[in-house]
Amino acid sequence: LMGGAQVVTLATALVRSKLIAALIGPAGIGLMGVFNAFNSNLVNVAGWGASTSVVRTVAGAAEADRERKVSAARKFGWSLACVGTLLLLASFLPVGYLTFASQKYSLELFIAGLAVPCMITTSVWSALLQAGGQVRAMAGTQALASVVGLAVGLPFIYFFGSVGIAVSILLVALVAAYMTWRAASRHVPATQTGHDQADIAELIRLGMALQVGNVIAAVAVYLFRVLILRSHGSDLQAGLADAGFFQAAFVVASTMPGVIFSANSSDFYPRVAAAKDEAEARQITEKQIQASLLLAMPILMGLMTMGPLAIRLLYAKGFEPAVPMLEWFVWGSFCNLLGWPLGFWVVARRSKRMVALFQSLVGVGMVVLAFALIPHGGAL
Repeated sequence: LMGGAQVVTLATALVRSKLIAALIGPAGIGLMGVFNAFNSNLVNVAGWGASTSVVRTVAGAAEADRERKVSAARKFGWSLACVGTLLLLASFLPVGYLTFASQKYSLELFIAGLAVPCMITTSVWSALLQAGGQVRAMAGTQALASVVGLAVGLPFIYFFGSVGIAVSILLVALVAAYMTWRAASRHVPATQTGHDQADIAELIRLGMALQVGNVIAAVAVYLFRVLILRSHGSDLQAGLADAGFFQAAFVVASTMPGVIFSANSSDFYPRVAAAKDEAEARQITEKQIQASLLLAMPILMGLMTMGPLAIRLLYAKGFEPAVPMLEWFVWGSFCNLLGWPLGFWVVARRSKRMVALFQSLVGVGMVVLAFALIPHGGAL
């Protein structure tokens, strides 16, 4: 179910990218990647790991405590959305200048950033559906929201260029937030049971453990893009083109394997969190790794052999420099087939301190590699 929904979501994203590539070129793809990375950073900071902590807290709760924890998660989600809005207002001007060395794209960055509170609330409502075992509702909502978001966003890209890219990102987030809220209200309805401050404190503590690594990883991803933008000195358009090639290769390499990773986060993670003991959790994890390898290996082999064709079909003429990057991304996806299930197992079963250490090591490694490699090797 989640794999099918992810295929629909990725297909709509590729259609949007195809239009941007045809109308604006590699620079448009680069801008879209920067806007999405900016939003992801704010969501990672303001979201406080809620999409993960809510699943672990609600899925692992006793039946008698579940309604109270659901109420706490709803309150927590609204509070985090407000924090995300404040962070956007405080950061879009300085981040716009640091990223583009001018305020040329600050308006677009602000419009795209308005999607942040929508993305935070969507993640919390999706986590409630996930923790409640409502995979069918979650998948259907995700697929329908991506199609509707694409339909309402495409005209803005066609008529308004870079501003239209930002508006389309905002509209997709608005549609997803509304539809996920409707699904959560229907399948995990609010009750009269009040939330307990202790439950919110539990979400904050677990979120803090996740937050350290999330913030470091988010900063690392954004640094990748900024360093690529600045790799040509004052020639911003050349830097945006390289960022576009980087984004194109990343999207192609993550499209089909993304189906497997979506299943990891949607179905596998809550089952591990709810496992009755470590033996059961280990067995579930081992089966997930085997299934991931079985399903994804043909896809990765196909991307390795037909990568140039995929780049030409999904984007436009002139995107050939993305092909060498695609090969490296495919190897990264292969490593993720092993790493993602183990990472979810750590988050679901280990202590908060172990989670923080695990996430931090991954994020610090990304930052070090970004500073060491990009200034010398560019986007590749």
